[in-house]
Amino acid sequence: MTTTTARRLAGIACALACTTAQAQADYPAKPISIVVTFGAGSGSDVAARLYAKALKDKLGATAVVDLKPGAAGMIGAQAVARAAPDGYTLLMGSGTVNAANYPLFRDRITYQPQSFAVAGILYTSPATLFAAREFKGDGVAEVLAEAGRGGRKLACGSGNAVTQVACEMLKRKTGLDIVTVNYKGNAQSLTDLAGGQITVAFSDLAAAAPFMQRGAARPIAVPSRSRHATLPQVKTFAEQGIADFDFLSWNGIFVPAGTPAEIIGKLNEAVRHLLTTPEWENLRLSTAGLKVSGELKEAQDFVASEIAKWERYVRESGVKGSE
Repeated sequence: MTTTTARRLAGIACALACTTAQAQADYPAKPISIVVTFGAGSGSDVAARLYAKALKDKLGATAVVDLKPGAAGMIGAQAVARAAPDGYTLLMGSGTVNAANYPLFRDRITYQPQSFAVAGILYTSPATLFAAREFKGDGVAEVLAEAGRGGRKLACGSGNAVTQVACEMLKRKTGLDIVTVNYKGNAQSLTDLAGGQITVAFSDLAAAAPFMQRGAARPIAVPSRSRHATLPQVKTFAEQGIADFDFLSWNGIFVPAGTPAEIIGKLNEAVRHLLTTPEWENLRLSTAGLKVSGELKEAQDFVASEIAKWERYVRESGVKGSE
């Protein structure tokens, strides 16, 4: 290589580096797309719309919510994994898409943990078991006993991979013949629950809130170590004699792998801003969400622990993923 050629290549490299640095400094310079992998009204959808507002307030960004439901959230996640790592295509991630799907769909999933970087965790809450309003009783055993009278079929609604495993575990733990019915999102499963098409359904409280408000769905058990602060009357599964039943619903912001750290930092600023707003705090409290810091390192550690937990859950339960 001649000296002249080397100088030209060095100049090109310098120009590219300067252009990239300028693009990061100017970010965001165009609209941001937030891909939601579940349907309208889902917890992911609610969180995405509030985060879009936080991006406007904190970064002056215009953000649009892009619903891409289907295949247990894998359609939307795959689209983000393949997007340019420039901060303009975000994923409203979840326990389903960014943890449970990996072992459940190991033979056909088209993205992996290393396909993304997390920019912050927004929300965590135990998924709650809801009963159709026609069935009376204070807990799981009573509701299922009444629902199964006269040979009636028992059905558990699932809106994502987390709740699918929860339904299958409910069947195994109770020893009852409960059919798992899969939907594109928790809001859809709760709609059928309210209509009497299924017996029970697992859901995050963000999606369940409107159904609870009009008395269309009734919480009967919490799959966590302690009761919900906003639902103190609802017993945990452990209190009802069903041990080792701990399922967490969560949402966080993810970007394609390779997204510059400076851009991830800006997105994290918007995460931390959202967590301080009265609107978000009211949502968190009304849906029994747990307090999260929004800090980037905490988010990274949390996602790693959730991936490891779901590897164990799926291995021990033997549940196979269903889209």
